[in-house]
Amino acid sequence: MMLPAALSILTTTFKEGKDRRMAIGVWGGVGGLASAAGVLLGGVLTEGPGWRWVMFVNPIAAVLVLGGIFRLIGGERRRAQLRNFDLLGAVLVTGGMLLLVYALVKASTIGWGNARTIGELAGAVALLLGFVINELHHRNPLAPLSVLRINGLGYSNITQLTAIAGFLAMFFFLTLYMQNVLHYSPIQTGLSYLPLCFAIGISDGISSQLLSRVGTRPVIVTGALIAAAGMYWLSRIPVHGTYLSDLLPGMLVLALGFGPVFVGVTTAANAGVPADQSGLAASLLNASQQLGGALGLAVFTALATSRTHHLLATHALPATALTAGFQR
Repeated sequence: MMLPAALSILTTTFKEGKDRRMAIGVWGGVGGLASAAGVLLGGVLTEGPGWRWVMFVNPIAAVLVLGGIFRLIGGERRRAQLRNFDLLGAVLVTGGMLLLVYALVKASTIGWGNARTIGELAGAVALLLGFVINELHHRNPLAPLSVLRINGLGYSNITQLTAIAGFLAMFFFLTLYMQNVLHYSPIQTGLSYLPLCFAIGISDGISSQLLSRVGTRPVIVTGALIAAAGMYWLSRIPVHGTYLSDLLPGMLVLALGFGPVFVGVTTAANAGVPADQSGLAASLLNASQQLGGALGLAVFTALATSRTHHLLATHALPATALTAGFQR
């Protein structure tokens, strides 16, 4: 609820053009930077007071920003009535995505050809298809499919989903690699991401300036190619790797590419969106981010686990099997 509301306020406050591109560029930059900073702070908390303190981050952050919210964001006295709420659509899309992610997570354990896996995947597809049909016929649909006709919105969401799927999975696998193969402590692992934070901040600032000069498409495409090169570099991590030669270069290249993607996608997804649909556009972008993270971890973890289990069955060393799974 928080992120779509904040982004829609941003897009309706600043007029279409340079000011909005700059504001959204800052928004996108902060979002990308937060992803990297979260890993760093997670290591600090885990090494210090304990991993359970991670659960207190959001309540504390909420208390800190409440003052700014009441000071800077005006109150709205008008309350629109909630009529014909699309409860069926909410149930269908939530159930479909939960079943899909669950099936992908369990598939590596029970087998992709298992009748249970096939049934769960088929059920997820049926639920999501039912959601689409429901949205086409409901008087007040949860997510009107017509909004995807807005230039760039649909493609931006697909790009966001794909990018987040790879980015969060990269954090997950690199963290496991540093702790289980290189035997880093939690705080060492967190500090290892510090250069990544600075690199994303720099690339976000550059991207915001480039948007008004070259447009969103060149920024997104260039950033995606750079990020892909960084991902490929990291996929070659060896069993006896070192931080300076095997991790840091790839992480920096990936960060320099991810900044333009994140900023460009956020800008493109909100360009040309009418004010009365800004909340919906922001919600779809946020949903694609959450969905990308869930699907990315589910799919890539299944691939990595399958590779690791196969090598362990051939009596490979645990470190070798784990690294091969991360590479995959």
